Amino acid sequence: MVVTSRVAQQALDRALDDTDQLLLLYQPIHDAKSGAIYGAEALLRQRRETGEVRSASMITKAAEERGGYELFELDSIVMQTAYEDAARWPREVHLNVNLSPKEFEGGKVLDRIKPFAEMKKLNLEITETSYIAHPKETEDVLRAIKDLGFGLWLDDFGTGHSSITHLQHFPLDGLKLPGAFVKPLPHDRRCLAIVRSLLTLAHDLDIHVVAEEVEKQEQLDFLVEHGCEYVQGFLFSRPMAPEAFASLLERRASQTAR
Repeated sequence: MVVTSRVAQQALDRALDDTDQLLLLYQPIHDAKSGAIYGAEALLRQRRETGEVRSASMITKAAEERGGYELFELDSIVMQTAYEDAARWPREVHLNVNLSPKEFEGGKVLDRIKPFAEMKKLNLEITETSYIAHPKETEDVLRAIKDLGFGLWLDDFGTGHSSITHLQHFPLDGLKLPGAFVKPLPHDRRCLAIVRSLLTLAHDLDIHVVAEEVEKQEQLDFLVEHGCEYVQGFLFSRPMAPEAFASLLERRASQTAR
């Protein structure tokens, strides 16, 4: 464990010294019924010396563990890169970007995201961990984020001990239904009941839902039948480079124009 932690910290230092190692891939988010592209989620990746592109989860965890400058620098790189990539796309779509829970400590997150408020379709994804340590402070920050014009989405909904409470207190626009609930569909009776109930609850509260890790047609059919608006997963697309996502938007636009 200590060796892994040291390796992760060293990898973080190298990535921040050479930010060309860092890149974003974009996984499309689709309208569940029509298949139209609603937007995409920005996913941080790291390019290794071999040229291989891998998940950046190791350095992300290291940054969160260390906190302070390194974490804020990493999150700033993600926001700036997403902003620049989206500016080159042929049309504006919703873009979901993850915010680290540590960003909410001290409320400094507002100063960091204000420069990106002109992105009218930028959704910030948070987790319930953001709320647990400083609930009142976090609520105030979230409402200020909403006032700036950003969308707010709760990631991994239903996996924590108080997610339902967050629907009452968070000024949410949407929530992400995790693969842990989606993958067993439509054969697991308990997951069927849970997902049906969550979709009904979200609909009654005017909260959008994206089902993650949709990989099979039968999963999609169930989700559409029960009113899930948006889906994301390998059934539609794997995460792709910004240029590939731009090309996808262009192809979809030309098909619609015919």
